[in-house]
Amino acid sequence: MVGQVEEYRVVVPIQALLVNELSRPPDLCKAAQTLWQKPKHGMVKANCDGVWFEQTMRGGFGWVIRDFTGWMMQAGGQGDMFYGSTLMAEMDAIRAVLFACQQGGFSRVVVESDSQVAIKMVKGERAVTVEVDSILFDIQTAIREFQEVIFIFAPRICNKAAHEVATFACRVGGSYYWEFIPPDWLFNTLAGDVNVRVRL
Repeated sequence: MVGQVEEYRVVVPIQALLVNELSRPPDLCKAAQTLWQKPKHGMVKANCDGVWFEQTMRGGFGWVIRDFTGWMMQAGGQGDMFYGSTLMAEMDAIRAVLFACQQGGFSRVVVESDSQVAIKMVKGERAVTVEVDSILFDIQTAIREFQEVIFIFAPRICNKAAHEVATFACRVGGSYYWEFIPPDWLFNTLAGDVNVRVRL
């Protein structure tokens, strides 16, 4: 009997260790989002991204608007912008894509950004810093013009298209806009997001 008790004491800590190594039961684990998701029918998804270089204090933004099939409706970006932080660039990207959606006549929009801080500020879940207060005011004013606006944080891997547009605008400089037909350097990313095998 004593031998069985000792054997139990040895086995149980090992089993407990194996169970404790799991952060949660396997059936409750939710895989991290790794693919861009289409919006539901009747909505457009507006991905946006800001870029900022601390050494030069310059940056810009890019955005891509797609329908429920994943088809690009519009894309655009702006380089040669002066910002005080990455957050300012990210907030400016959200403002820019909302303005683009307004001008495009889209009334039901999902705005997706890979800046969790910016999304939380827009949703009122985080205190707003003074440097982006005026940008947030513009965003809140723009929101009232839509029938429905949803703000979502997405990891960078799900925001590649907007990031590529922002990077291009910052590298080349100037303002850019495309409607329905993307530039060649963006096509493969857009196709990959919707699992289309065609490549340029």
